[in-house]
Amino acid sequence: MMSLGQILVFWLGLKWWEAHERRPSVGPLLLCIYVMWLSVGLHLGVGMMGLPLMLLVALVDRKVAVMLAMPILSVLGVTYGMERMIGIMLVLSVVTYAVYAIQKRLPAWAWAISAVCGIIALIPAFGSSNFDLVTGTIAAVALLMPLAVMWPKAREARVIALAFALIVVGYSTHLFLPIRAVQHPAINEGNPSNWDSLRYLLERKQYGETSMFRRRGPWSAQLDKEFWRYWKRQWTLFPTARPTTPNAAHGEPSVLDSLLPLLLGLIGGWWQRRNRVSWYTTGILLAFSTVGMILFLNFTDHEVRDRDYFFTTGYHIYAIWIGLGVTWLLGWIQDSFSAGGLRRAATALGVVVLVAQPFLVMRTLWFTHDRRGNFVAHDYAYNMLEPLAPNSFVFTNGDNDTFPLWYMQQVENFRKDVRVINLSLLNTDWYIQQLRDEEPKIPIALDDRTIKVLGAGAVQDSLGHLLYTNQFMVAHIMEQDRTPTGWKKQPYFAVTVPEHMGFDKNFTLEGLVYRVNPDTLHPDIDVAVTRKSLYHDFKYRGLFFADGTWDTTVYKDENASTLSRNYAAAHMQLAVTARKAGHIDEAIAEMERVARMFPDYTEVLIPLGGFYMDKGDTARAVELFRQLTLRAPGNPEAHYYYGVTLIYQGKIEPAVHEFDAAILADPGYNNAYYAAYYSLKQLGQRERAVGYLERWVNAHPTDEAARELLDTEQQQMHGGAVRPNPMPRPPSPTLP
Repeated sequence: MMSLGQILVFWLGLKWWEAHERRPSVGPLLLCIYVMWLSVGLHLGVGMMGLPLMLLVALVDRKVAVMLAMPILSVLGVTYGMERMIGIMLVLSVVTYAVYAIQKRLPAWAWAISAVCGIIALIPAFGSSNFDLVTGTIAAVALLMPLAVMWPKAREARVIALAFALIVVGYSTHLFLPIRAVQHPAINEGNPSNWDSLRYLLERKQYGETSMFRRRGPWSAQLDKEFWRYWKRQWTLFPTARPTTPNAAHGEPSVLDSLLPLLLGLIGGWWQRRNRVSWYTTGILLAFSTVGMILFLNFTDHEVRDRDYFFTTGYHIYAIWIGLGVTWLLGWIQDSFSAGGLRRAATALGVVVLVAQPFLVMRTLWFTHDRRGNFVAHDYAYNMLEPLAPNSFVFTNGDNDTFPLWYMQQVENFRKDVRVINLSLLNTDWYIQQLRDEEPKIPIALDDRTIKVLGAGAVQDSLGHLLYTNQFMVAHIMEQDRTPTGWKKQPYFAVTVPEHMGFDKNFTLEGLVYRVNPDTLHPDIDVAVTRKSLYHDFKYRGLFFADGTWDTTVYKDENASTLSRNYAAAHMQLAVTARKAGHIDEAIAEMERVARMFPDYTEVLIPLGGFYMDKGDTARAVELFRQLTLRAPGNPEAHYYYGVTLIYQGKIEPAVHEFDAAILADPGYNNAYYAAYYSLKQLGQRERAVGYLERWVNAHPTDEAARELLDTEQQQMHGGAVRPNPMPRPPSPTLP
């Protein structure tokens, strides 16, 4: 919808230019103004069209540009909040009226009053205070009084007044927010049911203060990782390697894969420069939607998801240049050959090659953009909610473990008895009130005044320690929920929550959630519930096949792959429990299932090798680690444990070779040095063994234990008493 709004504004601007050369008119521009102000309620990206539209108008007719500068350019201020937007309106209006005063179309006294009122109104617009009835009235005088004075004699006043009306009507779509909020819907973020809450949302204060001048990430990351990487993907003609495992990254295209479209776009832009108006207009829009977005958005180098969608406008404009480049190239082909069969053949060949481009791009990008069969978010939400106790509540962390659950509850009417408590939102007063007052209610014994104080985001406890509001609220909710025999409502924590608020010892894993027990006497995992959930209740559509193998037929992005690791973590906990109970075959079966789910998950395969060794199946452990060193040659642990298993087979020299490979992969991996030392010492090669200790100590002189061991060895080598020093068993692989 954002793209539709942008394209509509762009097209209307071009239609105005075309019609204006025949008969001056402002109708299409007024429609542009309405569409932009209407669409910012849908997506702020439509508002960016104000800058290229203003440039187009200025290049075609400066008088119209002066007249419509305020309604067109002020839409850019919506991003900065309502009051600053009004401030931008005031500045632009005062400048516009100054031009009319200079032209004697507006009395000087009228402009002076407007300017004084505008300056006064700028204080709440850009200051810390808010508009009230008085300052709001002063702002209205600054904006409207000159129009009333000019109205009888100047057509421009009537046009500006109409533009004002269109702004009000378009922006009025935001009124749906309080209208909806007073109905108390289940999902009511911000609760803008009154003017203060609505103004808070329109001011966009929930996003905090940012600055383009303090970069949140290095330029290298913002230009390459967060822009150029996305830009190359849009025009790739040849497919890159498709990931066959969850940890494998999707192949990134090279410049050569996109060279033809990129060159055609540059040619198209170069060719378009013959027409100054269209070239400046598209060029400024391209620059604003690429370089401008990089500056404005100010990405970090660790964004939680791909941000390619922010540059959609830039892709559209560059596609126009590609089309122009195609037109130029076909014309050049025809001009380069004399009339006849050769020209027709060359033209036909050029058409075939150029027409094939979009189909090649579609073939290349189809898999990563095809959402058929992708139920990862849907099924994850189902799998979280389904096993929960009736009328319970679950603490969640962020978007990925909250919004899918809300969708299941509100759209599919599934498990609406469960209250989902988002810990990020639990720092806000409006959310705490909703949890207290709206079904399904959460045990909260706080009055509105106290909740308002908590809305600041943090409070001090009785000892003066600073507590985040969500920390205070979790403790309060759990206290109010407790009864002499247990809980009023069963509480859970999603496994995706990193901060457990001090309740770790009360946790029992049940699939994708931790059940919070009223005491610390319960086991770490409910094996029966977790096995039933994983093997019978959970859905894995598009994620795993029936045997647990990763489904390669459905594309999953990095977020989906990361989220799905929580299933593997539950299986691994079952494996740990079985291993502790002495059920090694059951533990191995669980780990082998995880290995099928994540075949390149080194953190899983290494413990599996340890399980094989515990069973005494050294041959399988050796083969697993050998395959792992081939698959992950840069992983020091893979080489180390491969060497350890070789030791058990009595193959000391090959084992030392693997320890050397581990050291080469990570010179700071001390296990490999010690393993090589003990192995060679057992083999009778004392000097060679001590050489590994010396290398480690030279690189880590503060390691006192290693220094002491080295000193002992050197004393013994120089005539000291030699005591037998049997080789200890190398540490077994452990679970992450």
